[in-house]
Amino acid sequence: MTLSARFAAQLAHPRGLPGRLLGQAMDLANGRPLRLAIEALEPMAGERILDAGCGTGAALAAVAAKAECQLYGIDRSAAMIAVARSRLGSEATLACSAIEALPRSWLPFDAVLALNVLYFADARGAMVAALHRSLRDGGRLIAYVTHRKTMERWRFARSGLHRLYDARELQGALVEGGFAAGSISIKDEVIAPGIVGLIVHAER
Repeated sequence: MTLSARFAAQLAHPRGLPGRLLGQAMDLANGRPLRLAIEALEPMAGERILDAGCGTGAALAAVAAKAECQLYGIDRSAAMIAVARSRLGSEATLACSAIEALPRSWLPFDAVLALNVLYFADARGAMVAALHRSLRDGGRLIAYVTHRKTMERWRFARSGLHRLYDARELQGALVEGGFAAGSISIKDEVIAPGIVGLIVHAER
């Protein structure tokens, strides 16, 4: 396996100490996308908020700093959940599981964050459908992915483990998962020189 393929595999499913170190590095690299997502989320006190693919818990910590919410996080990486538990303590309820297996007892949510996770959504739309089902009527999804044009320049993203999107493709994936086209807003954001991201706001 090439170095770029190993890197892509760790991004898809961080494992062990290398996965923990990569998660911390990604927190630094994704500082601006996280801030933009929290601004778009506009959390309010008392809301039930899920971070789907919560990683190290950085986004949940940022939400907690903004408003007193009921926080939940799910990630299929045991390494990431361990870091998130250490970071958040009793501030959040966490589970090591695939998003598609989200505990029904947690539902419904007022809002869901999905930051840098839709790259790993299956072509059948099961992940997005799970996110859609997890929201109450009127609930909102805030998502972030880096634009296809940027991702295509990075060798690890060509390993076949990442699903790439432009705005049209991202809207199509959300519609396939159950979101109405009219409820979806996708905004281009310059993250750094030469790096463009997409911020999604979609309502159930």
